[in-house]
Amino acid sequence: MSRTAVEYFERPEAPDTHFVDNRIYTGEDIFREEQEKIFSRVWKFVCHESEISNVNDYRTTIVAETPLIVCRGPDGTIRTFVNACSHRGALVIRNPRGNARTLQCIFHRWTYDNASGECTGRPSEPGFTEMGPKIEACGLRQVKTEVYLGLVFVNLNDGAEGLKDFLSNALELEEEILGTVELEVFDYYEQVLNTNWKNWQETNMDLYHEYMHAINRRTSLGERAYYDRNWRIYPRGHAAIERYKVRYDKQKGWTERSSHLRLPGLDPSEFQLIDIFPDLAVNARGTVVRIDSQTPLSPTKTLVQYRGLAIKNVSASDRTQQMKDYAALWSPFGRNLPEDCLATELQGRAMGGGTVPYTYWTRQSAGKTHDDLAIRAYYAEWGRLMGRNPARPYNAAFPGSG
Repeated sequence: MSRTAVEYFERPEAPDTHFVDNRIYTGEDIFREEQEKIFSRVWKFVCHESEISNVNDYRTTIVAETPLIVCRGPDGTIRTFVNACSHRGALVIRNPRGNARTLQCIFHRWTYDNASGECTGRPSEPGFTEMGPKIEACGLRQVKTEVYLGLVFVNLNDGAEGLKDFLSNALELEEEILGTVELEVFDYYEQVLNTNWKNWQETNMDLYHEYMHAINRRTSLGERAYYDRNWRIYPRGHAAIERYKVRYDKQKGWTERSSHLRLPGLDPSEFQLIDIFPDLAVNARGTVVRIDSQTPLSPTKTLVQYRGLAIKNVSASDRTQQMKDYAALWSPFGRNLPEDCLATELQGRAMGGGTVPYTYWTRQSAGKTHDDLAIRAYYAEWGRLMGRNPARPYNAAFPGSG
């Protein structure tokens, strides 16, 4: 039965923990608060160590609207600096990645050491003698950086807890996968989606959405083991789902993967998913890993980055197989990823105007596959950090409600 306007805007008859007010996706004020209270204060994944594997390699990125340079110094240590010249605030490094022994701003040729961030040179130095600033007071700002299982994280909050405390053992199901052999990023892709960043993160926690994927319906949803997996919930909004074996042979033209090169500790047909608050998802499928992370651009625009990760130094035939396995599902022209992108953009189109009131996270199935347990835990952490109840972010009813 359809609903009247009053009925449509009425609060759901569910606990506040089981739904969200959609203004958390569309409000400009909430978007600005998220930059300050979440992205500026928690550990944020920025790249895999293989992307800066050589001395003096660097990768640029943005966290909480702060431009960053992630670089490997001559001593092999990975450090991060704010990518802004101390003189006039211009970007020091303009390329997304590269190799540089020194970091030099094009504007006035100020240079910086890539290990210490120290300002090492300024043209016409005597001109600063009278009024300063002294060159030793002009170093780049260093940002907390830690690496775990090859994943590089940064934190803009100098007083933040250590990375391992933040992760709370949430990567335990993939420690062997990520940490026992040398892996490398062999595929990188990014795109701007017209949706809120949380809508994309939800796709990796809302496994109920897999009914959308024809591939999943054929290879997974008919298998009892698919539904019997348990969600594991960790502190700080992290979650992981236990493994199951995908029946790839049930898709026409595909075969089972028992003969394929496997990731450590993972059967070639097994699937494993971990979600790290606020925006990281690590998907492992037998032979390859997909890592999703995001840069929120506005309430309704999100830059999503996808990294394909695989065992390094394999034969040409094994690399070809890894690429095929990855591309079949997760490339821009794969079977699943484009459908996920479409679904989240459809959310953005409908909710962007601010007139669609609520999203329901009410599914309960004893903490197993299609339970919304992981998302409820995620929004509990979001609410804690934001100081807002996601079901009542403004402590007021949705406009239009009775």
